[in-house]
Parts: sequence; structure tokens; C-alpha cells
Amino acid sequence: MDLLDRIRSVVLRFAGYLVPLVQSLPALGSWVGLMTLPFVTYSIVFFANLPESFVDVFAAFLAPFPILVLERMLIIVGFLFLVYSAVYLRIKKKEGLVTSGPYRLIRHPQYLGMILSTLGLTSWSVWILNNTRGIGFISSSQTIVVWLIELFAYILLAFVEELFLSRKYGGLFIEYRRQVPFLIPLLKSDRKGLDVLVSILIPPILLFALINIQI
Repeated sequence: MDLLDRIRSVVLRFAGYLVPLVQSLPALGSWVGLMTLPFVTYSIVFFANLPESFVDVFAAFLAPFPILVLERMLIIVGFLFLVYSAVYLRIKKKEGLVTSGPYRLIRHPQYLGMILSTLGLTSWSVWILNNTRGIGFISSSQTIVVWLIELFAYILLAFVEELFLSRKYGGLFIEYRRQVPFLIPLLKSDRKGLDVLVSILIPPILLFALINIQI
């Protein structure tokens, strides 16, 4: 068993213990609360860590001058994709396994929306901490760590969700999983889980690239 298979085995085994906790949850009840918990926790840390002048921060975000353009785009696109995916799932969920709309592109569009939005917010927060007089209660590096924790929380939730769906829909979900990428559109799915590994690596790489090109 190579290293990738070992990592996958450990994650799946750990996630397996959580499956009984969500098997009996209603489709849009407590599971939604569990799904949004990492996002809510991140948001609390983010807004609590902003400088004293909230007005200045949000005025900078809405200002027409070209500052942190990519971050703004990620925040807006990620949020819209999250809302669209959530609404689409709510409408289609009664029909069974949802494989159309945004779920035709990737298996976890809601998680991708949250990750993209918070990725943009994290890069924005790092810029604020490094370029304004505002001082947060955690440093810019610690802010990045908080986002990484959120990222891995959603990866773990995705594994739990897929274990649940594979037990509920059997071969139908297995075939869907074989054809549709995990988290990154156009990234071909494969049995060894390389698409999952790449999906985990791409968001941090994008974050560090954004931080290094901030203007």
C-alpha cells in the first residue's frame, strides 16, 4: 500500500465513525447545521479579527479602484455558486440523487463555493493585517491556518457525505462518483484518489499565489 492509499484509508476509516451520526438526519435539518459549522466558525474568527474601523474595511471592498480584484471576484463568485448550489439541491433533492445542474460539474459544489469565498476573505484579511493600522488578535499566518482547518473540515465532511450516499444509493452513486470530479471542475476522477489529493492541494496553492501578488 503506497502513501496515498494509506492516507485515504485512514481518512475513510475515521470518517466511517461519523457516518452513523448523520445517517438518520433529515435531508435539510441538522446536516445543514453540521455542513455550515466550519463556515460559521471561520466567519466569526474573520470578522472578530478585523481592525477597529469596519466601515473603512468594507468601503475598501466596495471601492471602484483596482485593489485586490481577484479576491473580490472569488468572494462574489464563490458566494453566488454556494447559493445557487444550495437552492438547486433543495429543489431537486426529492427526486433522489442529484446529478444535474452544478452537481454535473463536481460532486460538492456547495463546499467549493464556501472554500472559494473564504479563500478570498482570507487573502483579503492577510492584506488588511499587513497593510493597515488595524491589528487583529491573531496574525496573518494564524489566519491562514484557520482557513486551512476549514478546508480540511470540508474535505472530511465530503468523505462522510459520500460514504452516506454510497450506502443510500449504491451503484448509482458509485457510477456518479466515477464520472464526476470531486471538487475541481474538469479534473478527471480516478480510483486511486489522485483527483481528491489534487483538489486538496489546489486551494492552498491558489491562496499563497494570491497573497504573493497582492497590490
